Amino acid sequence: MRAAAFPLREVMVMDQWRNKEPDVTREKLLRAAADLILAQGLQAVTLDAIAGRAGVSKGDLLEHFQTKPILLDALFDDVTQRFAGAVAAEMAKDPDANGRGTRAYLRVTVAAPADDGEAHVMRSLIGLMLFDPEVRELWSSIWDEAREEQLSPQEQESPELTLCRLAIDGLWMSDLLEHRSVSSQMRAAVIQRIEELTRK
Repeated sequence: MRAAAFPLREVMVMDQWRNKEPDVTREKLLRAAADLILAQGLQAVTLDAIAGRAGVSKGDLLEHFQTKPILLDALFDDVTQRFAGAVAAEMAKDPDANGRGTRAYLRVTVAAPADDGEAHVMRSLIGLMLFDPEVRELWSSIWDEAREEQLSPQEQESPELTLCRLAIDGLWMSDLLEHRSVSSQMRAAVIQRIEELTRK
């Protein structure tokens, strides 16, 4: 009956959509969690609120994430993987191996515009890691490992490039805190100077 009611091509498209639907729901839940964390802070976010924001039932949410910590771990892993992918893409475009990982880290971390939602979520989750001891304990080693994987042994052992990465972290912290004492012109000059230092 079903085959007669729907052409084979339509049945195949419907089956492909069903196979992708769990991934779509999972992505919606992660985006909803990120939005709520940004709007209300980590402690105020509940599974009910995330399900409501994503437009799915609590039962559908629990099929993907049984607890809030499991969901937050998945969100941090998702953001970390996206960040690592962006850094890897920047590295692939850079023909100069000297300081390549640090330059890619610079470009991905501080080059995103202020209204970039993806960058804002990443900064906010890292901010939570810095300011919340419980979150820091959960995520710091994951973040450090993901970041260090992009660096060659020479970059990891270079005091100059380590200094550059610390300066990069300071820039994104300034962005996170919306610190206004550094003008946009000075910020651009600092970024340019860091990039120059990575090539020495």
